[in-house]
Amino acid sequence: MPDTKPTEKASQVSAADLAALRDDITKLTASISELVPEQASATTNTVYPFLSVLAAFSAGLLIGVMSHIRK
Repeated sequence: MPDTKPTEKASQVSAADLAALRDDITKLTASISELVPEQASATTNTVYPFLSVLAAFSAGLLIGVMSHIRK
């Protein structure tokens, strides 16, 4: 009859490894869930001023070109 102790020990180790992995994934998911809104907020705060400056520059350029054509 074959010895089943190594198989039982390996399955116990595998179960412990899976539990630890599951715990690590849960912690990683929580960290990412907190990080994503913070990064999105930081990106939004950076992009909106740039778009405002770009819009103002475009409007100024357009008005300048249109007023130069009239003369």
